[in-house]
Amino acid sequence: MNILELLDGVIRKPAAALNQIAREKPVGWALAIFTAVALFGAMNADYSALEQIVEFPPPNILVQVAGSLVGLLIITGLLHLVSRLFKGSGDFWGLFSALGFAQFPAILNPVAELLKRVGGTAGAVLGGVLSLGVGIWVLVLWVIALRESRSITTGESVLTYLAVLFGFAMVILVIVVWGIFVLGRLL
Repeated sequence: MNILELLDGVIRKPAAALNQIAREKPVGWALAIFTAVALFGAMNADYSALEQIVEFPPPNILVQVAGSLVGLLIITGLLHLVSRLFKGSGDFWGLFSALGFAQFPAILNPVAELLKRVGGTAGAVLGGVLSLGVGIWVLVLWVIALRESRSITTGESVLTYLAVLFGFAMVILVIVVWGIFVLGRLL
């Protein structure tokens, strides 16, 4: 299938399309789609708060896109490992490709941000609803992508995400507690 057929499939028949993507592993296209979505999102972000903290902020768009790509690699690795608890089959690059394609509907987020900025109260409400809808859509596609690429059930897919989220929360908690302990000793 060509790229347009795959993108159409992600929108209209996500389970079948993401299953095919996981099997064919179009890593380059997945990387291009994810990068484009991250780039459009970064171009629309408001960096004014960061400029007040950092005297010479880095090239924010590049940092955000690179961080998003690193985040995708990390989350793919964690999901790949945790899904093995549910006897998931499949490989890293199949999951990576499916997650990259699952991000495609987020290309609408800049439209939502534009509505929020220029549409007054009605635009803010409409943009917020659009943002929320796209977020839920992408989240559902990520669950389907994991399910289809690992050959696990929907429940196991959701539990895999929850396990990874719990792991992140524990790491953050340990870092915060350690930081408080170190600061307490310094003061």
